[in-house]
Amino acid sequence: MSTRRSAKLLRHVPLFPIAVLGAVLVACSAAPVSTTPSAPPDSSVPNDPNVRADDGILRIGMLLPASGEGAAIGQSARAAVRVAVAQANANGGVRDRPVELVIRDEGSDAASAAASFQELVDSQVDVMVGPASSNVAISLASTIASSGIAACSPSASTMALDNIPSRSMLFRTIASDSLQAEAMAEAIEQTGSKTAAITFVDDGYGRPFAQALQLALSRRSIKVSEFAGFAVGDDEFAPEAKALLASQPDAIALIGDADAGSRMLVALAQATDAKPRDIVVNDALRRPMSIGVLGSIAPAVRAKLVGVSQNVVTADDERESGKLVADIAELTKETASGLFATQAFDCANLFMLAAIQSGSTRADLIADEVGSVSVGGSACLSFVACATLLADARNIDYDGPSGRLQLGLNGDPSSADFEEFIFDPDGRDIHKSSITVTADGR
Repeated sequence: MSTRRSAKLLRHVPLFPIAVLGAVLVACSAAPVSTTPSAPPDSSVPNDPNVRADDGILRIGMLLPASGEGAAIGQSARAAVRVAVAQANANGGVRDRPVELVIRDEGSDAASAAASFQELVDSQVDVMVGPASSNVAISLASTIASSGIAACSPSASTMALDNIPSRSMLFRTIASDSLQAEAMAEAIEQTGSKTAAITFVDDGYGRPFAQALQLALSRRSIKVSEFAGFAVGDDEFAPEAKALLASQPDAIALIGDADAGSRMLVALAQATDAKPRDIVVNDALRRPMSIGVLGSIAPAVRAKLVGVSQNVVTADDERESGKLVADIAELTKETASGLFATQAFDCANLFMLAAIQSGSTRADLIADEVGSVSVGGSACLSFVACATLLADARNIDYDGPSGRLQLGLNGDPSSADFEEFIFDPDGRDIHKSSITVTADGR
């Protein structure tokens, strides 16, 4: 990997007006930005037999869910990638050739995702945006590493991916749950709690997340009174909830998925009804959060409920990244929730800019430059602005519409903004406050 894949200094830069995306996509007659690399393209046969030789055309695969529980996330992410590619193609493409998209359904489980991934391999894509699911990413990690395809997940935040072997071809624009654990610990500290009980979905996603939270709480001198997992297949969580409360915690931390996590939240709320405690939940419980779930939680308990989620953008977000979601909905004529749109948009742009920087569509050479286009150069927030700088032989620092994307040495974001959110009576999530954490726990 490039030695320039290092953390960068945060700086304040003016936001690039993402609203120009609409103009970019419709004004195809505008003069294109030259994306011709400064060095001749590398057309040699790669050493890895699984990596395709450079044919001059960048093909981006999408392995994102179009069915199952993750369909809403997949819809937003797919729309964002299409907007990113359309923006690039309206401005000269990559190496003066249009970028091609190949789209497959990740599905709802590892088996369906593996079959779709093989179809992408057979379609000879160079890079891939996806998978979205943490558990799918875990199951496909070794296959991705041996496939010769560079991949970037916009939403697989599991800590199980933090230190796996052969990460040189796998990137993330979503921060690891190790950072979310720090944000949850800070949210619990803000309640003034001295003790906390942790309950978590007991799988490859939840257990390491809970262990990281336990460490983060201990650094804040908050005692963990109970540490207990729960199985997603269980129908009844009342016994687990009562056992958790028996430890007399000041606060409760819940790490769950949208289904079992919501049911555990109801069980905890009902068990603590007589004496409401602060309950801090993770991002998976932000959406979907049905009015039926919240309706079964007493108002006094709901008032003590707060969630922590990385800023993944909603359609009514007034920031620059929120405008991206509005543009996605307008340009694709889809009703996109905006979830993980910014992260998917960033994945596509990082790959396209890295292809320009490397002067090649070979996946291994692109992967070598993903870090170098995201740190250490002139700040830019869009493909157009960054490609213009590259055409002038400038080093770039792609920050994306969020204005703060920074990849660390392992290909993951080294810092992230998190939101504390609460729910209104109609079940809608409402921004409460912001928390910024870095990979070193500060």
